[in-house]
Amino acid sequence: MVEETFVAPNPREAFEIAKEKYGHFSKLKLLKAVQVKDEAGKLVSRITVSVSSKDFFESIGLDEEEELVGEIVELKTQIENMKNLVSPAPASQKYIENIKNIMFEKGLGKAWIDKILKGISEDTVLEDEQLLLSYILDEIDDKLSVKAEDMSQSKMMMLIGSTGVGKTTTVAKLAARYALLLDRPLRVALVNLDTFRVGAYEQLEHYAVQMQIEHIKVERVEEFETVLFELEGYDVILIDTAGISPYDTGKLIKTIEFLQSTGKHNIETSLVVSATAKRDDIVDIYEHFSFLDIDSAILTKFDETKKIGELFGFLIENDIPVSYISSGQSVPDDLELASKEKLMDRFMSELNV
Repeated sequence: MVEETFVAPNPREAFEIAKEKYGHFSKLKLLKAVQVKDEAGKLVSRITVSVSSKDFFESIGLDEEEELVGEIVELKTQIENMKNLVSPAPASQKYIENIKNIMFEKGLGKAWIDKILKGISEDTVLEDEQLLLSYILDEIDDKLSVKAEDMSQSKMMMLIGSTGVGKTTTVAKLAARYALLLDRPLRVALVNLDTFRVGAYEQLEHYAVQMQIEHIKVERVEEFETVLFELEGYDVILIDTAGISPYDTGKLIKTIEFLQSTGKHNIETSLVVSATAKRDDIVDIYEHFSFLDIDSAILTKFDETKKIGELFGFLIENDIPVSYISSGQSVPDDLELASKEKLMDRFMSELNV
């Protein structure tokens, strides 16, 4: 795949330019969308899309380029294999490979593990498989981060994520926690930006009525900043967004437009991720939301799987702190603050150590 960037006054126009160039709307994959200032100091939107190598090279008149690149990669692989045959691995190398394979099978990336292993300076660690495993686990524990809950000042918090991860229920759980369960009750308001899903407003409205908190539906981008100004007296404003498939460009651009309309407000973004998701799906989700400057991750469906290695690897390698863990559908009971101890215990149980 090849990444290409397009610039226009807004993300929708930039994406239209990309569509016009390639003519394969279903094959275009939106990776990033950011707002920047051009040389004249004017705000413009810059989007990055991913297209197949074939489409890209055809667009610049190099039909055979993809085949040439493939041959070079294959040649490099053959050379590396020949090197391995000529140089037999010592015992310590076997331990290293064993540990790398274990961690890779559990979801951690080989490149990340290689980087950790290169930092080992003591031969005694490399020559003892158990010591080596302990060293890697210590490094994982060190790299894993959680975001502490800070309610000392008012805040706006937007939850984003793909469809089906339990995002709206998580918004309700957070609202109940802030409004009812803390040492002092906070004044909480809900803002609903989900104009796509049938019943999205009604689902959150049900919880809002029960908790007797403000709930406002925003359908047009032009209304969003006005609503936020009207709610500035609240302690917490929770913003629910449409669940977005990595391939649903229309919803993604609409979310971008909502965020770009709130330049005067500091909005925390929390990526809601299901603990049951596979690594490839998580990476796709992150690539589509990473341009929103993600502050933390909220893990849902934690009770529905015993294997979180792939999710674990994603969080560590992308340096994303975890803020909350959700383990059921009950509001507000099935939500807790994230802790390293709980996350590490679950990961280590996969390793049987």
